[in-house]
Amino acid sequence: MGLFDALFGGRAAADRPSSMTFVMDGAGHRYEDGNVGLLPTTLTIGPDTRRVAVIGLNGSGKTTLLKLLDGALTASAGTVAVMSHRDGGTANDDEVLNPAVKRDLKRIEDLVGRVRREEIPNSYYQAADIREAIDQPLKKHKVPESERQQIIGDLFAHFDLTSVAREPASALDSEKRHLLAIASALSFSPAAIVADEPTKGLDEIGSAHVARALFSYDRQVVFATHDVDLIQRPEYAIDRTLVLDDHQLVFDGSPADAAAFYADLIRRKYEAAKAAR
Repeated sequence: MGLFDALFGGRAAADRPSSMTFVMDGAGHRYEDGNVGLLPTTLTIGPDTRRVAVIGLNGSGKTTLLKLLDGALTASAGTVAVMSHRDGGTANDDEVLNPAVKRDLKRIEDLVGRVRREEIPNSYYQAADIREAIDQPLKKHKVPESERQQIIGDLFAHFDLTSVAREPASALDSEKRHLLAIASALSFSPAAIVADEPTKGLDEIGSAHVARALFSYDRQVVFATHDVDLIQRPEYAIDRTLVLDDHQLVFDGSPADAAAFYADLIRRKYEAAKAAR
């Protein structure tokens, strides 16, 4: 039973969007202090690429790109559109949402789960334990208790959190916080996940554990990472990789080709910096 099936059941579950398309048309963002986050970018990410990685050096624009996709930032140039699709539906059944419109943004927040590194909502630290932390927002949405427990139980089992379910968030180690951040983003069964460095700061074993849990969950995922080895591992089945540099998209292709391009990009930057000394 999927989480949305447990939450809404039957016919309503069939109406739940199963995938998303993100469209950026010359979309960019300049912050209030004048710094450029992302230069105008044209990009489409659809259901045909279920797992899309974004790589680049610090400050290259990865976080800004992700925030434009999930609606956390509004484009200051161009436009962003987010479309939802249902299994067996037609183009007429698709929703077309504009994150710059408040009502549409609320719908996007329901359909797209946000993961910000290992960050979890501040309210989680006020709860007695992490089970209660995830239960509270479900309760506010009037989800019956039996269904809430099913949702939490499924999530905690998948993300290996059952053994710490009665621990406060402050007691979790870094790996468990990463896993909880993803579980939190999935608690309302979004159609897609946008994750900013979901394995940041973890060692190789911890990264592998979090990556396996994330990619084995049946959701579309767009994620940023510095781990070039991770995106090439066949068990994670990354479909597509975007490379950002100096606030712009400079490569869009397979993980292996992107890794080669990125290695050459870093080499050229190093040689240029060395020559300028």
